[in-house]
Amino acid sequence: MKNRFITTIIYILFCFLFIPKITYAAAETLPSGVQDSEIGEKIEAYIAEHKDTTAAVSVAVFRGQETLYNTAYGYANIENGVAADDKTVYEWGSVSKLLVWVSVMQLWEQRQIDLETDVREYLPEQFLTKLKYDTPITMINLMNHNAGWQDAIFQMCATDADSVLALSDALKVTEPVQIYEPGTVCAYSNWGTALAGYIVERISGQPFYEYVQDNIFKPLGMEHSALSPTFHDNEWVLSKLQEAEGYTSGLIPMRDGLFYQNLYPAGSAAGTLDEFLLFAKELVPNNDRPSKLFQYNETLAELLSPTLLYPGTDVDYICHGFWSHEFNVQTLGHGGNTNMYSSNLMFDPISGVGMVIMTNQGNETVYNYGLPEIVFGELAQMLQENAKNGQSNMTGLYYSARTIRHGIGKMYTLLGLRPLSDDGSGNLKISLFGLAQMEVRKIQPNTLFITQRTGTLEVDTLARYSENGKTKILSAIYGDTIEADADVWICFIAFILLIIAALWSAVVLITGILRFILNKIKRQGLKHDFFKKYQLILCAAILLLIVNIISVASIMFSSEGSAAALIPNIAASIVLGLMPVAYAVILIIKWPRLTCSKRQKAAYIISLCMGLIMTFNILAFEMYML
Repeated sequence: MKNRFITTIIYILFCFLFIPKITYAAAETLPSGVQDSEIGEKIEAYIAEHKDTTAAVSVAVFRGQETLYNTAYGYANIENGVAADDKTVYEWGSVSKLLVWVSVMQLWEQRQIDLETDVREYLPEQFLTKLKYDTPITMINLMNHNAGWQDAIFQMCATDADSVLALSDALKVTEPVQIYEPGTVCAYSNWGTALAGYIVERISGQPFYEYVQDNIFKPLGMEHSALSPTFHDNEWVLSKLQEAEGYTSGLIPMRDGLFYQNLYPAGSAAGTLDEFLLFAKELVPNNDRPSKLFQYNETLAELLSPTLLYPGTDVDYICHGFWSHEFNVQTLGHGGNTNMYSSNLMFDPISGVGMVIMTNQGNETVYNYGLPEIVFGELAQMLQENAKNGQSNMTGLYYSARTIRHGIGKMYTLLGLRPLSDDGSGNLKISLFGLAQMEVRKIQPNTLFITQRTGTLEVDTLARYSENGKTKILSAIYGDTIEADADVWICFIAFILLIIAALWSAVVLITGILRFILNKIKRQGLKHDFFKKYQLILCAAILLLIVNIISVASIMFSSEGSAAALIPNIAASIVLGLMPVAYAVILIIKWPRLTCSKRQKAAYIISLCMGLIMTFNILAFEMYML
């Protein structure tokens, strides 16, 4: 009896001991529903599924200060057999922007900067020279990417270390035109972030990269991380980058070498995954101690609080430079891309769960878009399904707010065009000339789930619809897309007409050449038509405009090209634009003497119209000015 009593007591105690283990196991579940203990298996299976298109990928998942899973797969340099490991160095890309916002909040904590003060108070007099509006620009505007600047493309990068500009000089050389009133449009801005980094320089009295080394990297023990645009603040990082290689999604080596950024606070950090992870962990709220980044927990709480909501909602859009993502939980973070690398840092500030991803493939999407759902759940899972409700007419032609609206780079606007139309079944679709097709599903009134497919790859995003006055806006991660105004429509129509003019010109030139060759073969002389040469010259000029546009685009998208390099293109555009006028004058003068057929005369007039279309394009795209 005594033994039975003792056995019963032991059994009860065992049960009480076992219950906390069950509770603990249930609590250790990621927002996606995957158990902590299973996350490694899930990620490894995902990598195995995509290994044939993977160069190198390093991934870590954490909960608070505990690392749940950490791996490195593939090759930092396939040709030289350099395997990815814990010493592999990757560039952070635009995740570097978080270093700017942390630096700003450190100075805010020390009362050295006010987030609501006009930033011109922290800059040299007349530093900003291309402002259109008198509305003050605050640090909050810079964090929210709504200070109003058009995109800055020219001379963002340098060709080599010796060509890298000082940050103040780089900002002056690349200063974009302000095209939106501050606070009205969210247009992703590398230039605005670099300006914030320069303000940190001005207040601290240190180059921005030195400030970050002293106040972020060193306190966190990040000895294998660099930020200088030439990477000379960490020679070890520089040497590791030099032995690595970047690849396309098809594993073609990029062979671009190092990526030197003039606007470096916007995207020049580089380091190992382990140190990327250290930084990420210190961004997660911790009640046990303040973050090593700040003196007080309240500063971190302020950093992670919303500064911009989706229009017409109470949903967080941006939190002091951190973009809000909606999976099964709301996460905060930032993605990044350089020519050779991609990265992602994302965390749930409530559960403390986060993940970091680094790859050596430019514009990589398989891991940066696919892996977060394994940890945080499917995109939009936290939203309630309510398809097709809401009466808003969202159809129309939209363009990306991150664009160029003035100067020769205005043609850049065309790349961001998004025609949104009804697909006939109650849903919407986005398609431009049958390219870049996207399915658009309304999951809540004014909330869209957009799926873009490229081959076997799918990328999902969320967008929210709103109206600013009479202007339709779609707001999504990394900026707004706006309904086209008259100026954008003019550019769109001009481009369509230019395609027609180019086709006509090509046909005229080809038929003219073929006729000349056939007559030579038949040894027949050409019928004298003295005006034909003018038509051929004009048609050749129209095709030369296409060549000129391609040349401008190549300079724009090299990231290293300067605006001054476009002066020959501007001169060529002016000459080409005047040629139809000269053609028209000659045609009017010579018209009474034309002895050709009515059909040929009609062709001359059509060619004149095609030439005027060329001039119209040059005017519409402002190819006559920087």
